[in-house]
Amino acid sequence: MPRLIDHEARATEITEAAWRVLLRDGVAGVSVRNVAAEAGVATASLRRSFPTQAALLAACLTLMGERVAARIRALPRARDPLAQALAALAETMPLDGERSTEMSVYLALGTVALSDPVLQETYAAIDRQLENLCAGVVNELLPKPRRRNLTREARHLHALIDGLALHVLHGMAGAQALAVLRAHLKSLSQASTCAP
Repeated sequence: MPRLIDHEARATEITEAAWRVLLRDGVAGVSVRNVAAEAGVATASLRRSFPTQAALLAACLTLMGERVAARIRALPRARDPLAQALAALAETMPLDGERSTEMSVYLALGTVALSDPVLQETYAAIDRQLENLCAGVVNELLPKPRRRNLTREARHLHALIDGLALHVLHGMAGAQALAVLRAHLKSLSQASTCAP
């Protein structure tokens, strides 16, 4: 009887192998041959899951986005909205090995997406996920009279998250980044209703 192959699990294994190649050898190293060797599969098997390099790179971004979203969904509900917001946003930052890998993949492929329309679409979808998360956090924390500034504040938070993530990858302590983020979230929740 032929062995059944879990195609979804195989695709995930190949994508994770592509992450390892990308982090070790850069985007230029993410070839069918290199990734197949890293994953321990035949090149023909890899091509069945990912017929083009663009499809493989897009899958790298998609898997990253799915994992971040799954971790956020799995968070227990906190009574304190600020604590809930901080926990959710922390899942997007490179605060441990897994999240550092994800952020490094995101940044490397974000550069490639500047000149690759297929990858650009996938990158934009992942970026919208973070944008929506930031908008939800701001909507939850910002006092009602200030919610007319929701879009501006969400963009501010999004930029802060992106900047802090980059700083953490370059050596800033995760605890320091979280302290900066916590202070910003606290300022949102305590914002004066008289402010513009």
